[in-house]
Amino acid sequence: MDQAVQDGYAKSFTGRLYAIALEKYVPLRLSHSSDKWNWGFTPQDDWLLAGGDAASIQLEFVFDSHTDDRLHFHISLPNSGYPAKKLGVSRNGYLGFYQLAQVIDYWKIEPLEMTDEGLICHLRDHQGHRVAALRDTPHHNRQTMYLLSATEGEILTFLLQRNA
Repeated sequence: MDQAVQDGYAKSFTGRLYAIALEKYVPLRLSHSSDKWNWGFTPQDDWLLAGGDAASIQLEFVFDSHTDDRLHFHISLPNSGYPAKKLGVSRNGYLGFYQLAQVIDYWKIEPLEMTDEGLICHLRDHQGHRVAALRDTPHHNRQTMYLLSATEGEILTFLLQRNA
């Protein structure tokens, strides 16, 4: 693993993840049970979605360990109560935030490239599955939203930005 990646990211920090699609940075957001879909289903609170115009949500990355080509983190929502809500995978493979006791596995960051804007990477679950996107439209605000999944969909590349 590149020394610059280790120096900058092999530790705990807060930051933001953006999905990269069509050469654009797509923000991540949380679903709300009040989100209404014109067809399909109504998501529950705190599923992780990609889409919209707002800045990507703030995340806490707690460093666990690393291998030659992966950084391992527990990812949680800052200020989400006690215990903090941690990123996990539902029984159906969707990413969402759950209370600490329900999530014990770490996430793997696979560094691809360091840039001036942050670390380009793949996000993998503890079993090594790369996170992917499933289009789910139309959303009540008429924006295209994507559910994030560890089991199906189009594989995503991410930009990981540390807070200054």
